[in-house]
Amino acid sequence: MGVKSRVWLLVCLIAVMLLTSGCWSRKELNSLSIAQGIGIDLEDNQYVLTVQIVNPGSFVKQQESMNTSIIVYSAKGATLNEAVRRLSASVARKIFFAHIRIVVFSERVAKHGIAKPLDFLMRDNEIRSDFNVVIARDSTAKEVLSVLTPLEKIPSNYLFNALEVANKEWSHVVSVKMDEVANNILGEGMDPVLSGVRILGDKTKGKETANLQLSAPSVKFEHAGIGVLKKDKLVGWLDENESRGYSLLTDRVQRTALHIPCPGGGKLGIDISHVHTQLRSKVTNNNPEIWVNSSVNGNISSVECQIDLSDLATIEKINEQVSTAEKSLMELSIQKAISLGTDIFGFGIAVHHADYKFWKKNKSNWDERFAQIPIHIEVVSSMSNTGTIGKSPVTEKEE
Repeated sequence: MGVKSRVWLLVCLIAVMLLTSGCWSRKELNSLSIAQGIGIDLEDNQYVLTVQIVNPGSFVKQQESMNTSIIVYSAKGATLNEAVRRLSASVARKIFFAHIRIVVFSERVAKHGIAKPLDFLMRDNEIRSDFNVVIARDSTAKEVLSVLTPLEKIPSNYLFNALEVANKEWSHVVSVKMDEVANNILGEGMDPVLSGVRILGDKTKGKETANLQLSAPSVKFEHAGIGVLKKDKLVGWLDENESRGYSLLTDRVQRTALHIPCPGGGKLGIDISHVHTQLRSKVTNNNPEIWVNSSVNGNISSVECQIDLSDLATIEKINEQVSTAEKSLMELSIQKAISLGTDIFGFGIAVHHADYKFWKKNKSNWDERFAQIPIHIEVVSSMSNTGTIGKSPVTEKEE
């Protein structure tokens, strides 16, 4: 082998050694406390930061019945960074925030404004943005993160998964990630929303492992409406029907259910399997208008009355009833948003796309302006499947 070849071989070996030398930013697991949830409260004009940390001892089989799966730590600070540093003094390991699943704001923080906490969360390069953000109703964020859950050993995972499932199956709930909140606050034409979560039962008992040993836990979570924000401040809440109207208008519905009355009494259950909604705007003579076009597809899931589903006229009537019901929910949600003075639907974005010059001139007072514009809603429904049976047992019984 010549000298030239040996030099090249040496260069290649050095390159391989450099590339396989390991990860420069590695962190040993036994030196970390892995955080799964963050709670932010306000107390005495200071932030109270609560961190839900995985307790590794609870996953050791011999100790499973002795330890709780999580440990909750809290600390105060004039800023969240100060609270994190103070918190580190009481935790034996470095807190690792890369696996956060949920961030909980108390109502007090949400009303005061979430922009500053969001800035801290977004600025830290260790914190990812794929977690859900919620508001604790009728409790503190610390109390929410302290409740132990039966189906998931890590309560933050339970809250995250519950929101994701409900977002797909029940249109009254929205799953909102940090990026979406930040984009709506920083952007123009659409204000953000956040889901609410409430503790049912005695909050102090929710911290005890005894709550997990009951077939029907006495303390649990429930979804508590959708919080409406004006920029970064909470200004009100949507109830169940208004929340559904919001999901329809913003094209969030994946699956949901409703019922409509039968002509002769009783109810008809409808399973909504697909919804697609489009917003468009037109500005004429300095007067904007909004058009909402929504298509709703679904199936008849239950029959609790005498009705002939083989009759095409009956199916057409059902389609009309579903369209009317969905339209009324949208109108409810719009009226609530108008009363709160905030555009959470993206009507401003539609106007911006339609006429930039008009938007630029009117964006500063858009929340007041959008309350006066005409909004035209058209819903077209199609119930394409009546299920696997023809005649209903209810019909047969009543005959």
